Amino acid sequence: MHRVSKLAVGLTVLFGLGGTAAMAQAPAQLHAPALPDDIQIRMAGDGDVGGRLTREVATAWAAKLGLTSVRVDSGADPDEYEVIGTRPESKRRMRVTVSAKGMGTGLDPMLRGQTDFWMGVRRAREADLEAARKRNVPNVPSLQQMLAPTAENLIGLDPVAILVNARNPVKTLTYQQIKDMYAGKITNWSQLGGANIPVGLYVLDPVNALTGSFCDSVIGVSDVPHCLDTMAHLAAPRLPLFDDMADAIASNPGGLGYLSLAERKNARAVPLGNECGTAIEASSFRVKTDEYPLVGRLYLYTNPTRPLSPAAQAYLDFILSNEGQAAIAKSGYGDLAPGKAPESYGADRLDHVRDGQDGGHVRVRQTDARAFEEAVDGADRLSVTFRFQAGTNDLDARGEADTNRLVQLMQQPAYANQQVVLVGYSSANGNYDEGRTLSRERAEAVRKRLVTESGLKDVVTLGVGPAAAVACNLDPNTAPLNQRVEVWLRARS
Repeated sequence: MHRVSKLAVGLTVLFGLGGTAAMAQAPAQLHAPALPDDIQIRMAGDGDVGGRLTREVATAWAAKLGLTSVRVDSGADPDEYEVIGTRPESKRRMRVTVSAKGMGTGLDPMLRGQTDFWMGVRRAREADLEAARKRNVPNVPSLQQMLAPTAENLIGLDPVAILVNARNPVKTLTYQQIKDMYAGKITNWSQLGGANIPVGLYVLDPVNALTGSFCDSVIGVSDVPHCLDTMAHLAAPRLPLFDDMADAIASNPGGLGYLSLAERKNARAVPLGNECGTAIEASSFRVKTDEYPLVGRLYLYTNPTRPLSPAAQAYLDFILSNEGQAAIAKSGYGDLAPGKAPESYGADRLDHVRDGQDGGHVRVRQTDARAFEEAVDGADRLSVTFRFQAGTNDLDARGEADTNRLVQLMQQPAYANQQVVLVGYSSANGNYDEGRTLSRERAEAVRKRLVTESGLKDVVTLGVGPAAAVACNLDPNTAPLNQRVEVWLRARS
């Protein structure tokens, strides 16, 4: 029952890899006596966070609270609903009230104390706060306060898919090919090695902020009206609903469009190719590692000047717990829980260990290639991938949260005999030696955090510069993805 979405994706590679997340604390235990009998959670803002994701999370939380009867009540307004949980033999009642009218509608009620959470699909901006001041909202905090770990909570990921008809044989599409199709330079799929079928282009309504993100990141035009003017040849109408887009592409053999991956239905998400001739699919693992380049982030903001109620804090703790993240994954969005790579992943990386992904301009040194091969031989790759604030060895805020998630994982009995191997990488752009040194320093910076601050015992590091690249350095959309520290696990001998 998807209506007009107000998605405003903060695309990972476009708006920076340092999107903030609250530091993930050890999940709080939900003790019934600590919460009132009448539990009320109020949320307002974006429809992606406030849609299927919240329904799944609220339902799972109700089960955690021991409530056996859960229903969703919708009123006359299709963007407002309640998830209500009860148990016949108990006085306890849970009510999660959601107003999903768009991110722009959620800040004011949170600041006025009318809701607990502001739902967003991008980071808060100074423009949001200034607009609230102009509306005479009292006690508007500073942007620094809003982006602090005590107020900004990254809860999940939203991969954006380029969609084609399920029967379309074209295996990959590059940014340039997509841009050329929307510009009318490519009008038939046969021009890309596909069937002799006209390209059928679809766009969402301009008020849908996903259109703005698509224009900015793929088309390369940040002004939405101007971007859409370049698509004046479109035969298809601009679609107001996610379901309309997915259904249109599924029924048109030549259809092409863009949607949140969770909304694709029967359309096919095509892997994104690049100038280096490789392609990245929007798989769960690639999304978690940020290797897939079009990934938005989902947030819950709280008022930095007012503490959460015990119930709201318990709800937030649940979302960040393994059970809450499992509910987010069930909803179709990307969760943040550490996961292992598929079996084929390690072999694929070893096959490309000497490829700097820069058109052959950089030759990866044999010492670095061998060091990587030895480090990951028999090891499993985790999805935890540390990235850094630009030009520093300081973790970005998702890295701060992932530090705690990794520590919690390694404290589980199943991982008692595992050694953590941190492998640092650089892009192939710039000076080789400087990049290699930085990759080693960053791996060591993560090790110090894990050992000195979190108490992990067996952590080793190495830096291999541009070896085993996961993205094309010739493509400015993907090159930053190579600057990272990966986590591999290896059984102790």
